[in-house]
Amino acid sequence: MTAFRVGDPADPKTAIGPMVSQKQYERVQSYIRKGIEQGAEVLAGGEGHPGGFEGGYFVKPTVFINVTNDMTIAQEEIFGPVMCVIAYDSEDDAIRIANDSKYGLHGAVLGTDLQRARRVASQIRSGRVVINSMMDDPQAPWGGFKYSGVGREYGGYGIGAFLEPKAILQ
Repeated sequence: MTAFRVGDPADPKTAIGPMVSQKQYERVQSYIRKGIEQGAEVLAGGEGHPGGFEGGYFVKPTVFINVTNDMTIAQEEIFGPVMCVIAYDSEDDAIRIANDSKYGLHGAVLGTDLQRARRVASQIRSGRVVINSMMDDPQAPWGGFKYSGVGREYGGYGIGAFLEPKAILQ
């Protein structure tokens, strides 16, 4: 995580810019505190501003380990540079953990066996699931399942939201 450069979002070398507002900064900080209070271990990052960015709404890129799926940081959409590592015992257990949330905006599957990764990705209840990347495709729909998002953006599904179809039957 220390390789992710924090800074001015206009700088192409920057990977993580500031939060959009003080309210969002404080929200993300509260999640980091909750993770610590609930027993998760900070592997990288943590509370406060990254060095040299005390004046803005910058958050330290944070990784938690020893996270259980019942912790708040595992169950909520944080919308900040915070990652939770949750151990699993089997492929079925990993899928169960991934789907055990009221949210489902975006997921990722990492692995060297692409057929297995696709099989796992197809079982995750999320609006988008990427395999071995964090790529984007503006032709692919964007939107979540369950409590994550309403409708779809991008691609044909996104355009459809602006159309008013009319049927004339005879």
